[in-house]
Amino acid sequence: MCGIAAVFSSSNNPINPRGLEATLLHMLGAIRHRGDAYNFAERLVSGSAALGTNRLAIIDRDQAKQPIVDPATGRVIVMNGEIYNHRELQIELRGLGCAFQTSSDTEVVLQAFTAWGPASLNRLDGIFAFIIYDPETGDCFAARDHIGIKPLYYSEGDELVCFASERKCFLGLGMTTQELLPGSYWQNRNVERYVTFEASPDFGMKHDAAIEDCKQRLEDAVRKQVATDLPVAVIFSGGLDSTIVLHLATKFHGDVTAFSIGTNDSADLAFARRFCAEKDIPHVVTEFHHAQINRNIRNSIFNGEFFEPVDISDMLTMAAVYAAVRANGFKVALSGDGSDEIFAGYDLFKTAMDPYGLSTYRLNNLYRTDLQRTDRSSMANSIECRVPFLDRAVIELAMSLPFDMKVRNGVEKHVLREAFRSDIPSYMIDRPKIRMPEGIGIHDQIFNALADIQTSDVVLPDINIDGPQVRNALMLFLEFGYTAPAERYKKLGTDYFKGGYFKFDELTEKRSA
Repeated sequence: MCGIAAVFSSSNNPINPRGLEATLLHMLGAIRHRGDAYNFAERLVSGSAALGTNRLAIIDRDQAKQPIVDPATGRVIVMNGEIYNHRELQIELRGLGCAFQTSSDTEVVLQAFTAWGPASLNRLDGIFAFIIYDPETGDCFAARDHIGIKPLYYSEGDELVCFASERKCFLGLGMTTQELLPGSYWQNRNVERYVTFEASPDFGMKHDAAIEDCKQRLEDAVRKQVATDLPVAVIFSGGLDSTIVLHLATKFHGDVTAFSIGTNDSADLAFARRFCAEKDIPHVVTEFHHAQINRNIRNSIFNGEFFEPVDISDMLTMAAVYAAVRANGFKVALSGDGSDEIFAGYDLFKTAMDPYGLSTYRLNNLYRTDLQRTDRSSMANSIECRVPFLDRAVIELAMSLPFDMKVRNGVEKHVLREAFRSDIPSYMIDRPKIRMPEGIGIHDQIFNALADIQTSDVVLPDINIDGPQVRNALMLFLEFGYTAPAERYKKLGTDYFKGGYFKFDELTEKRSA
């Protein structure tokens, strides 16, 4: 896991290497936080290209320095992410005659591309964004994982083509940036999708078989994501999703610690403390204080690179959790992100005319909302966060479930609850969905602070600015130099109700009591 950047001559003609290196170092300097301090700006510079990383060393920590060059072809790669099946792929590639210099998953990706081309992407099981450059031909290939867990941005100019892990890398360079969409690859200025996800219910699916399959796929996802010799942190809200992740992480790894945040009397913390105490799981609690809000709102917008109030609220609180994770010596964390989108965890699903269409939209919008928040808040603290619910096999199952297996008798996530009912106490398995600000005890404090924050006068784009929180957040976003968005990233009716992001019906309130 790391921050990556690359700069290429558009025509593959030689350019002053000092200029290329200066641009690369500018970009890597903006994302210094994405790697270990002692692995800053590992780079390769030639006459027509410069590639580099800020490497967060997790796999083959001593030998897997980047960029990696294939001696046989001369191709060069930089990668951000983890490939969970890299050992299996390495064995297969060795059988094809490929030679390896390291045990790194990055080198496996490079050799897989040499062997199979773009088709290699559907063989990668993991989270990734990478760039491969061929100095002999000038060809460039860049790709992003199936659902956009890892970010990648690019700029196409007349003289230079640039890539980087975050938008802030391009600030001050006068470049127009684009985001490479999830499940896509860029090859010599052409963009293609290699995978898409859409709800397609299998109405012949048997109830008990779905429950068993759900449990097995989640177990498989967590098992491979905790396959490390490093200790593992779990971001533990005390809700259903993070409880399942924590339960499975402790099942498959011997050194797991739960990390939670909240006010001292918050509902989530009471449940989280009880569960960890009963299961004898080490538990680190970060107490949230109101004073943190005004101090960190601007940082949350700049670091998170977004303007939607709910994302800023979540970024502000989760950054504090990941700071605690880092302070306690961890590099790897797991979270429960993505479950609500694929298992119908939000109240909007209960009233949606087309719940399948809503699930498709919510899942495919994660890359610029919740997943962006998870990436920025974790990597701002040099933490690699993995998301088992967005494992490709889990997504494929969830998107094939009939809706009545997701919401039954007014209760969300039915199949998920039943899959783990025998493993997890009822007080956790039957907890209703509670929005994070309410669960950790801060309620609307961050939204109120956003409404009152002082900003300068900035011309705003016409994108349905429906409240002072959005207006002020967007003003700050533009003040930092980010490009004005063409649309809102969260929309009325698909992301929130009129007047709020959550709406609890009478049944939910009774279950919360």
